[in-house]
Amino acid sequence: MIPKELKPSGLYDLIRIGKDNDGGYLVCKNSVYKSDVLISFGISDDFSFEEQFQKLNNVKIFAYDPTTTNNFFLKQFLHNILKLNFIQFFNKFNNYIKFKNFFKKKNNHFFLKKIGKGGSISYKHISINEILKLSDDKSNFFFKIDIETSEYRILEDLIYNMKNIEGVVIEFHDVDLHILKIVNFIKEFELKLIHIHANNWADYGENNIPTSIELSFSKNPVLVDQNLILPHKLDQRNNPDAEDIKLIFNT
Repeated sequence: MIPKELKPSGLYDLIRIGKDNDGGYLVCKNSVYKSDVLISFGISDDFSFEEQFQKLNNVKIFAYDPTTTNNFFLKQFLHNILKLNFIQFFNKFNNYIKFKNFFKKKNNHFFLKKIGKGGSISYKHISINEILKLSDDKSNFFFKIDIETSEYRILEDLIYNMKNIEGVVIEFHDVDLHILKIVNFIKEFELKLIHIHANNWADYGENNIPTSIELSFSKNPVLVDQNLILPHKLDQRNNPDAEDIKLIFNT
């Protein structure tokens, strides 16, 4: 059972940004248009969220992922060549070119750095406070966060800077093990919880809590209906070949 604190209070005015299935998120439309800067943690080779966000609102983008090196792309190419999967090879190569061109644009910045200290692998790291200094202190920031359990290391920084944050979408991992941290974050974070979605690439953990969930927050969301309906009509299964994970909340 999911704690009631993770249940949004109703249906909000949401839009879907990013590619179909895994990589797309439901966010507050109001937050998108009021943001000046998009800060993305965890990119891999999928920049569909960043690209679509910028088409809606021509913001500056600061993206971070220490794993998306040239060797990362090269391994993809070699893997598909060895498998004689030439269609996938050309798809990956075209995506590589688009990735490089996207982050060559004047307002788009990509950094091979990890967010926050710690973790099992040593990477060059940077803090949220250092990142915000790269932009105007008066900017309104939108955060997209998918950093494979490192999200728990930066929750206090998000709370500290919440006055300058318009919106956040964050994927939490190992949720059943860290559920109290998530509940406490929601209680302390001034932005409104507006959406929840379970990532069905993962499964249920202890106490039937989904182990991977996506939460969206907004400073000034527009309530559409006080009756919450989940999944939202814009939601998509992350894994299209698996069943959706049902969300059952404590009353």
